[in-house]
Amino acid sequence: MKKSTTLKRIGICSAILLSSLLGSCISLYTGRATIIDTGGAIANVGQQRPRLRPELPPRPKNESDYQLHYRTWKKGDRYLVELPVCYAPANYSVLVHFAGHGTRRKKTLAVEYPKHYSNAELSQFPVEYYYAELTAEQYKKMWRMDKRIKAPKFASFQHIPIFAAADINLRDTILHKDFYGHSAHMQKIWQNSQEIPKPRRTWYNQCLRPISWAAEVVDIPLSLIATPIGWVADAIYEPLAN
Repeated sequence: MKKSTTLKRIGICSAILLSSLLGSCISLYTGRATIIDTGGAIANVGQQRPRLRPELPPRPKNESDYQLHYRTWKKGDRYLVELPVCYAPANYSVLVHFAGHGTRRKKTLAVEYPKHYSNAELSQFPVEYYYAELTAEQYKKMWRMDKRIKAPKFASFQHIPIFAAADINLRDTILHKDFYGHSAHMQKIWQNSQEIPKPRRTWYNQCLRPISWAAEVVDIPLSLIATPIGWVADAIYEPLAN
């Protein structure tokens, strides 16, 4: 009796594992998957995350022409790059549905909820200034455009020190650049530096963190269940919509 029960459990676990592996392989091959993130939903509560804050330049071409304000200073043989930052409520996506590779030209059920903040939304939050200190070589690399499809990780930007405005003195500096532009250059610092400002958490967000971590584990089977449902929804919706 015990032997048959053990074999039954092994069979069930093996079937679940094989189904999970099969689903993962299909998702990777087709680009179709549905991700559930209840852990992210819990982590959103009482947390604010720093974002680069775009704004409209003095003479925008249109109302959606949001750009970053670049101001850099030279201080001896080093450069200071001003980072305009705002703290916005965390909005980790609770549901993400990927509708496959190369589907830009047709109607799909691709969705992300909640969506990322738009530039217009980010511009409504108060701005705070931080300053990244770069060597001359790092400063040159910041402005250099990489035309390769897959740009490499910018390891030289990982340990760039970043200071709050209250901790920096601009008295002995010379204004080097002052203009509005797109985020590509500043993102090299923001996406790679390990010194970017930390999220701000309320006391109840700190209390919820262990629950959020536990929910991330539960999200794995939930996503495995949701993905085939997403495939069925795609199979019904896309032929009718296109």
